[in-house]
Amino acid sequence: MASDATSQRPSHGAIATVVVVLLLVPCALIVAKAPALPTSAFLTSHVTLTHVPPALQGTIDNVIFVPLGALLVVIFRLTLGLRVLGPFRSILLAFAFLATGILTGLLFLGATVAVLVVLRPLLRSLRLPYFGRISVMLSTVALLIVVVAMVGTWVDSDSLREVAGFPVVVLCLIGDAVARTSEKESMRSGLWRTAMTALVAVVVAAVASYGPLRDLLVRYPELLLVNVALIVLVSTYCAWRLLDRLNPERTAARRRGSSKRVHPTLSPPLRP
Repeated sequence: MASDATSQRPSHGAIATVVVVLLLVPCALIVAKAPALPTSAFLTSHVTLTHVPPALQGTIDNVIFVPLGALLVVIFRLTLGLRVLGPFRSILLAFAFLATGILTGLLFLGATVAVLVVLRPLLRSLRLPYFGRISVMLSTVALLIVVVAMVGTWVDSDSLREVAGFPVVVLCLIGDAVARTSEKESMRSGLWRTAMTALVAVVVAAVASYGPLRDLLVRYPELLLVNVALIVLVSTYCAWRLLDRLNPERTAARRRGSSKRVHPTLSPPLRP
């Protein structure tokens, strides 16, 4: 079985070929945009995002930073070995922080996660089906956003009013993931993953806020291929998990629960 799995893995030569292609294509396009070359006028006008209508500029800014956010998530999870709440939530949360501000977003995230963690067991005790539980959680998050926005209007606080820009689905996904992780592993593990997810989101939001990098990607969108090449390289050669020992250990209760599923008559005898 091990030899079959190994044979299915791509060779280092195939990985190197993919990486080289991903690097050569953007390099060729950047060189072809040089003013001295005849291809400059066409590529500068068509292979660029500088002429996007202003109404779409914010959306484009978010899209071009998705691959960079994915690279940072891969570095945190594989190179550093820090466990997060999946590969997508940090990126979605970073976009939310860009809308609300990092400090306001972190405070509201913590409050919302606390409410959802308390609410989820209550919903399960009512034996609601999955769609019912998720719908109640979505409605609760929307209610929290509305309440905070109203309070911001009463006290004339821009930071509280900005909470209205926090995506409801992002908060619900994170709250549900924290609750499930806490149930399957431990509360400490759920809080740790939430903290690491928020940390990655803060880093992604900080990078996405850097104006010169944004201008570079808008002018040379082909650099996104370089980002993909870096993800392949990090995933293949840099999965060192340097800080894996910082992750909370999984609880013994979970291991005992999994062992109970094995019939005692089928379990192998203990070795002397």
